[in-house]
Amino acid sequence: MNPHGNYIIEVVDDIVHVFPSGGFNALGIEELHQDIVLKAPINRPWALFEHPRDLAGLTPEAIEALINSYQKFATANCVVAALEISSVWKGVFDSFIVDKVDFPIYLDSNITYLENEIRAKLKNSY
Repeated sequence: MNPHGNYIIEVVDDIVHVFPSGGFNALGIEELHQDIVLKAPINRPWALFEHPRDLAGLTPEAIEALINSYQKFATANCVVAALEISSVWKGVFDSFIVDKVDFPIYLDSNITYLENEIRAKLKNSY
């Protein structure tokens, strides 16, 4: 099986912004998250800010891959994640992902709120 899903990654200061689109399977999540680790800051705290909105989706097996990836990010100095998502996806993340990760994950459609939360967490990590 081939990886499914498209993305763009931009790093601004200590925040890794990810703009996913399309349907992601487990291999697509693994590929994306390997790329994130390669581009994330090294030896200092960083934040993951994903912007799937309602442009990206996950297969059931991709949810497990997502949890595993987030757990790996925690060991690579990621201290917080934020996802700009719709209320439908917020329910999925609240139900299946948030409690299984070792750093806070903020979920909302308000990008300003999310930006403030991750910047505050980064500031307290130094």
